[in-house]
Amino acid sequence: MVIRLGIIGLSADQSAWANMAHVQAIKPGGPLTDLYKLAALATSNPESAKAAAEFHGVPADKAYSKPEDIANDPEVDLVVVSVKVPMHKQLTLPALRAKKDVLVEWPLGANLAEAEEMASLAKKQGVNTYVCLQARLQPAFVKVKEIVASGALGRVISTTVLGTDSQMMDVPEKARYANDPSSGASILSIPVTHTLDAVLHALASELSSLSATLTITHPTITFISPSTGAKSAPEPRRSADNIAITGTLTPSGAPLSFHYLITTPATPSTFQWTICGEKASLRMEGKSFAVQMMPPKLLMAEAPQGGQQKGIYDSREGGAEWREIEVPGSGLGVFGGVAEVYEKIGKGETDGLVGFEEAVVRHKMVEAIERSAREGSRVEYL
Repeated sequence: MVIRLGIIGLSADQSAWANMAHVQAIKPGGPLTDLYKLAALATSNPESAKAAAEFHGVPADKAYSKPEDIANDPEVDLVVVSVKVPMHKQLTLPALRAKKDVLVEWPLGANLAEAEEMASLAKKQGVNTYVCLQARLQPAFVKVKEIVASGALGRVISTTVLGTDSQMMDVPEKARYANDPSSGASILSIPVTHTLDAVLHALASELSSLSATLTITHPTITFISPSTGAKSAPEPRRSADNIAITGTLTPSGAPLSFHYLITTPATPSTFQWTICGEKASLRMEGKSFAVQMMPPKLLMAEAPQGGQQKGIYDSREGGAEWREIEVPGSGLGVFGGVAEVYEKIGKGETDGLVGFEEAVVRHKMVEAIERSAREGSRVEYL
Protein backbone atom coordinates (compact mmCIF):
# COMPACT_ATOMS: atom_id res chain seq x y z
CA MET A 1 0.00 0.00 0.00
CA VAL A 2 1.29 3.45 -0.92
CA ILE A 3 1.71 5.75 2.08
CA ARG A 4 0.31 9.23 1.51
CA LEU A 5 2.58 11.88 3.03
CA GLY A 6 1.77 15.31 4.34
CA ILE A 7 5.00 17.22 4.98
CA ILE A 8 5.02 20.24 7.28
CA GLY A 9 7.94 22.49 6.41
CA LEU A 10 8.18 21.58 2.73
CA SER A 11 8.74 24.85 0.90
CA ALA A 12 9.94 25.93 -2.53
CA ASP A 13 13.39 26.64 -1.07
CA GLN A 14 15.65 23.98 -2.54
CA SER A 15 18.19 24.48 0.25
CA ALA A 16 15.65 23.55 2.95
CA TRP A 17 16.26 20.24 4.71
CA ALA A 18 12.84 18.85 3.77
CA ASN A 19 13.73 19.35 0.10
CA MET A 20 17.28 18.05 0.34
CA ALA A 21 16.60 14.98 2.45
CA HIS A 22 12.91 14.05 2.55
CA VAL A 23 11.43 14.75 -0.88
CA GLN A 24 14.41 13.35 -2.78
CA ALA A 25 13.60 9.88 -1.49
CA ILE A 26 9.90 9.80 -2.29
CA LYS A 27 9.48 12.05 -5.33
CA PRO A 28 8.47 10.49 -8.68
CA GLY A 29 11.49 8.70 -10.07
CA GLY A 30 13.10 8.57 -6.63
CA PRO A 31 14.25 5.33 -4.99
CA LEU A 32 11.07 4.92 -2.91
CA THR A 33 8.46 6.23 -5.32
CA ASP A 34 6.57 2.91 -5.21
CA LEU A 35 6.09 3.20 -1.46
CA TYR A 36 5.06 6.84 -1.07
CA LYS A 37 3.02 9.65 -2.56
CA LEU A 38 3.40 13.31 -1.63
CA ALA A 39 -0.25 14.08 -0.93
CA ALA A 40 -0.09 17.41 0.91
CA LEU A 41 2.20 20.00 2.41
CA ALA A 42 2.06 22.82 4.92
CA THR A 43 4.10 25.96 5.46
CA SER A 44 3.75 28.97 7.75
CA ASN A 45 1.50 31.06 5.48
CA PRO A 46 -0.85 30.65 2.48
CA GLU A 47 1.50 32.39 0.03
CA SER A 48 4.50 30.16 0.71
CA ALA A 49 2.24 27.09 0.78
CA LYS A 50 0.90 27.95 -2.67
CA ALA A 51 4.42 28.47 -4.03
CA ALA A 52 5.55 25.17 -2.53
CA ALA A 53 2.59 23.30 -4.00
CA GLU A 54 3.35 24.65 -7.47
CA PHE A 55 7.02 23.75 -7.09
CA HIS A 56 6.34 20.18 -5.94
CA GLY A 57 3.32 19.44 -8.09
CA VAL A 58 0.88 19.20 -5.18
CA PRO A 59 -2.76 20.20 -5.80
CA ALA A 60 -3.54 23.71 -4.60
CA ASP A 61 -6.25 22.48 -2.23
CA LYS A 62 -3.64 20.32 -0.49
CA ALA A 63 -1.39 23.28 0.34
CA TYR A 64 -2.03 24.19 3.95
CA SER A 65 -0.85 26.88 6.33
CA LYS A 66 -2.28 25.42 9.55
CA PRO A 67 -1.08 22.16 11.13
CA GLU A 68 -4.66 21.22 12.06
CA ASP A 69 -5.70 21.26 8.40
CA ILE A 70 -3.02 18.88 7.18
CA ALA A 71 -3.54 16.68 10.24
CA ASN A 72 -7.26 16.34 9.52
CA ASP A 73 -6.87 15.67 5.79
CA PRO A 74 -8.32 12.15 5.26
CA GLU A 75 -5.98 11.62 2.31
CA VAL A 76 -2.86 11.95 4.50
CA ASP A 77 -1.60 8.79 6.22
CA LEU A 78 1.70 10.00 7.67
CA VAL A 79 2.42 13.56 8.81
CA VAL A 80 6.08 14.59 8.57
CA VAL A 81 7.38 17.48 10.69
CA SER A 82 10.56 18.98 9.24
CA VAL A 83 10.94 22.44 10.75
CA LYS A 84 13.06 24.23 13.35
CA VAL A 85 13.20 22.40 16.68
CA PRO A 86 11.26 24.95 18.80
CA MET A 87 8.20 24.39 16.59
CA HIS A 88 8.18 20.57 16.72
CA LYS A 89 5.73 20.26 19.59
CA GLN A 90 3.11 22.75 18.37
CA LEU A 91 3.11 21.23 14.88
CA THR A 92 3.13 17.60 16.02
CA LEU A 93 0.34 17.68 18.60
CA PRO A 94 -2.46 18.34 16.06
CA ALA A 95 -1.43 15.26 14.08
CA LEU A 96 -1.41 13.14 17.22
CA ARG A 97 -4.84 14.45 18.23
CA ALA A 98 -6.09 13.48 14.77
CA LYS A 99 -4.66 9.99 15.36
CA LYS A 100 -2.23 10.24 12.47
CA ASP A 101 1.10 8.45 12.30
CA VAL A 102 3.91 10.97 12.65
CA LEU A 103 7.57 11.30 11.61
CA VAL A 104 9.50 14.10 13.34
CA GLU A 105 13.05 15.30 12.92
CA TRP A 106 15.42 14.93 15.87
CA PRO A 107 15.35 16.41 18.48
CA LEU A 108 11.77 15.38 19.11
CA GLY A 109 11.16 18.42 21.32
CA ALA A 110 13.03 21.49 22.47
CA ASN A 111 13.53 19.76 25.81
CA LEU A 112 12.75 16.60 27.74
CA ALA A 113 9.37 17.83 29.00
CA GLU A 114 8.12 18.50 25.46
CA ALA A 115 9.32 15.08 24.27
CA GLU A 116 7.58 13.35 27.18
CA GLU A 117 4.34 15.21 26.48
CA MET A 118 4.34 14.14 22.82
CA ALA A 119 5.27 10.55 23.65
CA SER A 120 2.50 10.34 26.24
CA LEU A 121 -0.15 11.57 23.80
CA ALA A 122 1.11 9.29 21.02
CA LYS A 123 0.85 6.27 23.32
CA LYS A 124 -2.67 7.29 24.37
CA GLN A 125 -3.74 7.69 20.74
CA GLY A 126 -2.21 4.38 19.67
CA VAL A 127 -0.43 5.77 16.61
CA ASN A 128 2.88 4.88 15.02
CA THR A 129 5.64 7.40 15.67
CA TYR A 130 9.08 7.83 14.19
CA VAL A 131 12.02 10.14 14.88
CA CYS A 132 14.86 10.81 12.43
CA LEU A 133 17.86 9.49 14.33
CA GLN A 134 18.98 8.05 11.02
CA ALA A 135 22.75 7.68 11.56
CA ARG A 136 22.13 4.25 13.11
CA LEU A 137 20.78 3.10 9.73
CA GLN A 138 23.87 4.25 7.85
CA PRO A 139 25.30 1.05 6.24
CA ALA A 140 28.64 1.18 8.09
CA PHE A 141 26.86 1.34 11.46
CA VAL A 142 24.52 -1.48 10.44
CA LYS A 143 27.59 -3.55 9.59
CA VAL A 144 29.21 -2.76 12.95
CA LYS A 145 26.06 -3.88 14.75
CA GLU A 146 26.07 -7.12 12.76
CA ILE A 147 29.73 -7.83 13.56
CA VAL A 148 29.38 -7.02 17.26
CA ALA A 149 26.25 -9.19 17.57
CA SER A 150 28.02 -12.10 15.85
CA GLY A 151 30.59 -12.30 18.65
CA ALA A 152 33.48 -11.83 16.22
CA LEU A 153 35.07 -9.20 18.47
CA GLY A 154 34.76 -11.27 21.60
CA ARG A 155 34.25 -9.28 24.77
CA VAL A 156 34.22 -5.54 24.08
CA ILE A 157 36.87 -3.97 26.29
CA SER A 158 36.32 -0.30 25.49
CA THR A 159 35.19 2.12 22.81
CA THR A 160 36.42 5.59 21.89
CA VAL A 161 34.94 8.28 19.62
CA LEU A 162 36.77 11.40 18.48
CA GLY A 163 35.34 14.04 16.18
CA THR A 164 36.59 17.41 15.01
CA ASP A 165 34.60 19.85 12.91
CA SER A 166 36.14 22.85 11.18
CA GLN A 167 32.90 23.83 9.41
CA MET A 168 31.07 25.26 12.40
CA MET A 169 32.98 28.45 13.11
CA ASP A 170 30.64 30.20 10.68
CA VAL A 171 27.09 28.96 10.15
CA PRO A 172 24.21 29.90 7.82
CA GLU A 173 21.98 32.76 8.93
CA LYS A 174 18.97 30.43 9.12
CA ALA A 175 20.72 28.54 11.93
CA ARG A 176 21.03 31.65 14.08
CA TYR A 177 18.17 30.45 16.29
CA ALA A 178 20.28 27.48 17.38
CA ASN A 179 22.63 29.83 19.24
CA ASP A 180 19.86 30.22 21.81
CA PRO A 181 20.24 27.40 24.38
CA SER A 182 16.47 27.29 24.93
CA SER A 183 15.90 26.33 21.27
CA GLY A 184 16.88 22.70 21.87
CA ALA A 185 19.05 22.81 18.73
CA SER A 186 22.55 22.75 20.16
CA ILE A 187 25.74 21.05 19.04
CA LEU A 188 25.18 18.57 21.85
CA SER A 189 21.58 17.82 20.98
CA ILE A 190 22.02 17.47 17.21
CA PRO A 191 25.40 16.35 15.79
CA VAL A 192 26.68 14.81 19.03
CA THR A 193 23.46 12.94 19.81
CA HIS A 194 22.99 11.71 16.23
CA THR A 195 26.41 10.07 16.41
CA LEU A 196 26.25 8.90 20.02
CA ASP A 197 22.86 7.30 19.36
CA ALA A 198 24.31 5.38 16.40
CA VAL A 199 27.28 4.23 18.48
CA LEU A 200 25.10 2.98 21.34
CA HIS A 201 22.65 1.29 18.98
CA ALA A 202 25.44 -0.55 17.15
CA LEU A 203 26.81 -1.78 20.48
CA ALA A 204 23.30 -2.74 21.70
CA SER A 205 24.06 -0.64 24.76
CA GLU A 206 23.12 2.36 26.84
CA LEU A 207 25.17 4.29 29.38
CA SER A 208 24.55 3.17 32.94
CA SER A 209 26.30 6.32 34.15
CA LEU A 210 28.22 9.20 32.61
CA SER A 211 30.35 12.21 33.35
CA ALA A 212 30.58 15.18 31.00
CA THR A 213 32.47 18.39 30.43
CA LEU A 214 30.88 21.07 28.24
CA THR A 215 32.94 24.13 27.40
CA ILE A 216 32.91 27.04 24.97
CA THR A 217 36.31 27.01 23.30
CA HIS A 218 35.51 29.63 20.66
CA PRO A 219 33.71 32.53 22.39
CA THR A 220 32.20 34.01 19.24
CA ILE A 221 30.25 32.82 16.21
CA THR A 222 29.42 34.47 12.87
CA PHE A 223 26.46 33.95 10.56
CA ILE A 224 26.59 33.80 6.76
CA SER A 225 24.07 35.65 4.59
CA PRO A 226 22.36 33.30 2.08
CA SER A 227 22.14 36.03 -0.54
CA THR A 228 25.59 37.64 -0.39
CA GLY A 229 27.72 35.13 1.49
CA ALA A 230 28.86 37.94 3.77
CA LYS A 231 29.61 37.18 7.40
CA SER A 232 27.92 38.97 10.26
CA ALA A 233 29.82 40.69 13.02
CA PRO A 234 30.96 38.16 15.63
CA GLU A 235 28.38 37.37 18.29
CA PRO A 236 28.80 35.58 21.63
CA ARG A 237 28.56 31.81 21.33
CA ARG A 238 25.99 30.63 23.86
CA SER A 239 26.28 26.84 23.89
CA ALA A 240 29.13 24.38 24.23
CA ASP A 241 31.37 23.68 21.25
CA ASN A 242 33.76 21.32 23.06
CA ILE A 243 32.03 18.24 24.45
CA ALA A 244 33.73 15.42 26.36
CA ILE A 245 31.80 12.46 27.75
CA THR A 246 32.93 9.36 29.58
CA GLY A 247 30.55 6.63 30.55
CA THR A 248 30.02 2.97 31.36
CA LEU A 249 28.23 0.82 28.84
CA THR A 250 25.45 -1.44 30.00
CA PRO A 251 25.22 -4.40 30.04
CA SER A 252 28.91 -4.99 29.22
CA GLY A 253 30.45 -2.61 31.77
CA ALA A 254 32.99 -1.46 29.19
CA PRO A 255 34.08 2.20 29.30
CA LEU A 256 33.15 4.70 26.59
CA SER A 257 35.07 7.86 25.80
CA PHE A 258 33.50 10.44 23.48
CA HIS A 259 35.00 13.79 22.48
CA TYR A 260 33.69 16.26 19.90
CA LEU A 261 35.02 19.74 19.32
CA ILE A 262 34.73 22.57 16.86
CA THR A 263 38.11 23.55 15.46
CA THR A 264 39.54 26.25 13.26
CA PRO A 265 40.48 25.31 9.67
CA ALA A 266 43.93 24.48 11.07
CA THR A 267 42.49 21.09 12.06
CA PRO A 268 40.71 19.09 9.34
CA SER A 269 37.24 17.75 10.09
CA THR A 270 37.43 14.10 11.05
CA PHE A 271 35.56 11.21 12.65
CA GLN A 272 37.18 8.22 14.34
CA TRP A 273 35.48 5.46 16.29
CA THR A 274 37.37 2.48 17.71
CA ILE A 275 35.87 -0.59 19.37
CA CYS A 276 38.48 -2.70 21.17
CA GLY A 277 37.55 -6.36 21.55
CA GLU A 278 39.47 -9.31 22.98
CA LYS A 279 39.47 -11.24 19.69
CA ALA A 280 39.18 -8.42 17.16
CA SER A 281 38.61 -4.69 16.92
CA LEU A 282 36.81 -2.28 14.62
CA ARG A 283 37.59 1.25 13.53
CA MET A 284 35.42 3.68 11.63
CA GLU A 285 37.04 6.65 9.89
CA GLY A 286 35.54 9.55 8.02
CA LYS A 287 36.08 13.13 6.95
CA SER A 288 32.98 14.44 8.69
CA PHE A 289 31.42 14.00 12.11
CA ALA A 290 28.01 14.09 10.38
CA VAL A 291 28.26 10.39 9.63
CA GLN A 292 24.68 10.15 8.38
CA MET A 293 25.56 12.59 5.59
CA MET A 294 29.12 11.56 4.70
CA PRO A 295 29.52 7.79 5.13
CA PRO A 296 32.73 6.69 6.88
CA LYS A 297 34.80 3.67 5.99
CA LEU A 298 35.09 0.63 8.25
CA LEU A 299 38.24 -1.27 9.20
CA MET A 300 38.85 -4.42 11.25
CA ALA A 301 41.87 -5.89 13.00
CA GLU A 302 42.03 -9.44 14.34
CA ALA A 303 44.35 -11.11 16.82
CA PRO A 304 47.19 -13.03 15.11
CA GLN A 305 46.44 -16.72 14.62
CA GLY A 306 48.79 -19.68 14.77
CA GLY A 307 51.79 -19.02 16.93
CA GLN A 308 52.70 -16.92 19.91
CA GLN A 309 52.63 -13.18 19.53
CA LYS A 310 55.97 -11.47 19.93
CA GLY A 311 56.67 -9.65 23.14
CA ILE A 312 56.89 -5.89 23.21
CA TYR A 313 60.67 -5.97 23.56
CA ASP A 314 61.23 -8.63 20.87
CA SER A 315 60.01 -6.52 17.96
CA ARG A 316 58.23 -3.30 17.26
CA GLU A 317 56.42 -4.99 14.36
CA GLY A 318 53.86 -7.76 14.23
CA GLY A 319 50.44 -8.01 15.82
CA ALA A 320 47.12 -7.10 14.34
CA GLU A 321 46.80 -4.80 11.34
CA TRP A 322 43.83 -2.80 10.15
CA ARG A 323 42.14 -3.92 6.93
CA GLU A 324 39.21 -2.20 5.31
CA ILE A 325 35.88 -4.02 5.25
CA GLU A 326 33.64 -3.59 2.26
CA VAL A 327 30.31 -2.10 3.30
CA PRO A 328 27.51 -2.49 0.75
CA GLY A 329 25.63 0.75 0.21
CA SER A 330 21.91 1.06 0.77
CA GLY A 331 21.38 1.88 -2.89
CA LEU A 332 19.14 4.80 -1.96
CA GLY A 333 21.67 7.52 -2.71
CA VAL A 334 19.81 10.31 -0.93
CA PHE A 335 21.64 13.00 1.06
CA GLY A 336 21.27 12.89 4.82
CA GLY A 337 20.36 9.25 5.40
CA VAL A 338 16.65 10.02 5.82
CA ALA A 339 15.76 7.69 2.94
CA GLU A 340 16.79 4.72 5.06
CA VAL A 341 14.14 5.73 7.59
CA TYR A 342 11.49 6.03 4.88
CA GLU A 343 12.43 2.67 3.43
CA LYS A 344 11.98 0.94 6.79
CA ILE A 345 8.62 2.60 7.39
CA GLY A 346 7.40 1.89 3.87
CA LYS A 347 8.29 -1.79 4.10
CA GLY A 348 6.74 -2.19 7.54
CA GLU A 349 10.10 -2.93 9.17
CA THR A 350 10.87 -1.72 12.69
CA ASP A 351 14.47 -2.74 13.41
CA GLY A 352 16.59 0.38 13.79
CA LEU A 353 13.69 2.81 13.78
CA VAL A 354 13.26 5.22 16.70
CA GLY A 355 9.81 5.94 18.08
CA PHE A 356 8.80 8.72 20.45
CA GLU A 357 9.34 6.60 23.58
CA GLU A 358 12.91 5.75 22.60
CA ALA A 359 13.49 9.37 21.63
CA VAL A 360 12.55 10.31 25.21
CA VAL A 361 15.45 8.13 26.39
CA ARG A 362 17.78 10.12 24.13
CA HIS A 363 16.40 13.36 25.56
CA LYS A 364 17.07 11.99 29.05
CA MET A 365 20.64 11.26 27.99
CA VAL A 366 21.12 14.82 26.72
CA GLU A 367 19.66 16.21 29.94
CA ALA A 368 21.99 13.98 31.97
CA ILE A 369 25.02 15.19 30.02
CA GLU A 370 24.06 18.80 30.68
CA ARG A 371 23.39 18.10 34.36
CA SER A 372 26.69 16.30 34.80
CA ALA A 373 28.61 19.20 33.27
CA ARG A 374 26.67 21.74 35.34
CA GLU A 375 27.06 19.92 38.66
CA GLY A 376 30.47 18.37 38.06
CA SER A 377 29.09 14.96 38.97
CA ARG A 378 28.58 11.49 37.57
CA VAL A 379 24.91 10.93 36.73
CA GLU A 380 22.47 8.30 35.49
CA TYR A 381 19.54 8.65 33.12
CA LEU A 382 18.01 5.17 32.80
